Amino acid sequence: IIISHPTHIFIMNLKILCILILLYIPLSMMEIPGPCRHSITKDHLLQMKSLINIQLRNGCTITYKFIERKHLSLVCYVKAALPRVLELLSKRFHYAQGSEAALSTLTLQNLILNIYSQHCVPALNEELEEDPVAFERQFTDSPMRALQRAKEVLDLYLELITHTHTVVDWACEAEYSSHGPAAITEPPASTAALGLGGQPHQSSSKERFYKPGFIVLSVSAGLLLVLGIYCFIDRKVGLLRQLYYYLKKKERKSDKFINISIK
Repeated sequence: IIISHPTHIFIMNLKILCILILLYIPLSMMEIPGPCRHSITKDHLLQMKSLINIQLRNGCTITYKFIERKHLSLVCYVKAALPRVLELLSKRFHYAQGSEAALSTLTLQNLILNIYSQHCVPALNEELEEDPVAFERQFTDSPMRALQRAKEVLDLYLELITHTHTVVDWACEAEYSSHGPAAITEPPASTAALGLGGQPHQSSSKERFYKPGFIVLSVSAGLLLVLGIYCFIDRKVGLLRQLYYYLKKKERKSDKFINISIK
């Protein structure tokens, strides 16, 4: 029987432990899986497309307010424009009750309300952020073009949550304040957009504390798991050490007995 020295086994297991730690920490820093990654699907975009397809290309026009992207980043544009998408669907598009168009419109409204209720996109932080009204513009378009603008925002949101592998930083005070001070307004007014128990959304500063808290918790849990594995390995090494010395002792006794027999 060939048994490695316990010191060699311990060093080998310690190396394995270090590799596990180095592999775990980058994974724990990735975005926490949750409802936000699945808050919007391609089916929602197909419903929006179906609404666009039933609109007349020419004819009546509607006047509405929407956000121009200008120099806004993807994150800050989505944060500013999403309330306007909800307002557009709620106030400008009405269909016969029970019709397919009415159901699609209601589904899309609930989609945005759920995004807010799950804190996937935080409401405007009144203490730090100015209302992005400086980027707001009044449009007079066909209903088709208005819905196309809304769909572009939802497309960008889907891209954001599916291609971003780190926690999204929704802080936009620097970008929103680049045009000077503006009046602060409330987030989309709807009871469905409130959190559990009818409470309003957490501010974005709380969101920035909340998500890193999950990361710290995840890293801590991972380190505890690795520590548990280390203790288990250490226990096994101890048993192997005892077995090693026991066999060595037995081998010495056997050699001594053989030497006595030869003599």
